[in-house]
Amino acid sequence: MPRTFTTLRHPVEKLLEAEHFIARMVESDGLKFQFELNAFLSASRSVTFVLQKAFADVPGFAVWYEQQQARMKADAAMRFFLELRNVSQKQGPVAFVGGSLPSGGWTYRFIGRPHSVPEALLGRDVGACCAAHLMKLATLLAECSRTFPFHSCPGRAFTEEGMVALGYGWRDVEAALGLPPGYTEVGDISAAEKLRILCREVEPLDRESIERIAQGDLRADGVRLQFPDTSGSDLVDDIAAMMMPGCATGGQPRDAFLGAILKRINDIESS
Repeated sequence: MPRTFTTLRHPVEKLLEAEHFIARMVESDGLKFQFELNAFLSASRSVTFVLQKAFADVPGFAVWYEQQQARMKADAAMRFFLELRNVSQKQGPVAFVGGSLPSGGWTYRFIGRPHSVPEALLGRDVGACCAAHLMKLATLLAECSRTFPFHSCPGRAFTEEGMVALGYGWRDVEAALGLPPGYTEVGDISAAEKLRILCREVEPLDRESIERIAQGDLRADGVRLQFPDTSGSDLVDDIAAMMMPGCATGGQPRDAFLGAILKRINDIESS
């Protein structure tokens, strides 16, 4: 049976899809922002689903991924995003509150309903939180690419080193490329040269995008995304805090807004 070559292409496509929705979040407000956030949560969650499917039969992957899962579960912010995706898909809208910016546009904060907001995400713009989460997923794919280089990239697999590491033969190459049996049995051409020529027929892994996102460089049409600078002490932070479970406002937006304004007035008068 011909060998099946694997690739990180589809997990990377999900990564880029999630980046696409973050870019749309930056330009959206109100209900449209909610739609883009929901789409981001779904696409970002799919990164690991598709990764596990693509590498299910790769030797050593199950053990490696079990270690990565333990690390992700220990990360409160990553667990929070998993919970948000479940809320978005099964319960209703993700809880957040927004406020206008002096320079125009909006900034948003997560509200701890029904799950508490991790300390690392408090006082941070929702878009910036999503970008930080995507960086971690890109880092996961980058580490997978380094750990399983020949399974991750067909361009690397179609080399002499890849042929030895994966243990495939020329019939496997012919079957993978849809070539007739014996097609590679030509002239006095070295194996390295044959593979170099045939490698043109496969799509190499987009490692550049993985590394770019892992470094926090998210883009839309080639332009780097910018997120609002936050101090954690903006009015929208006070409103978000007053909408948490157990607060006197009962989670009502209008009461939380008035309570936040009153708190600001009291702080000014007492200073």
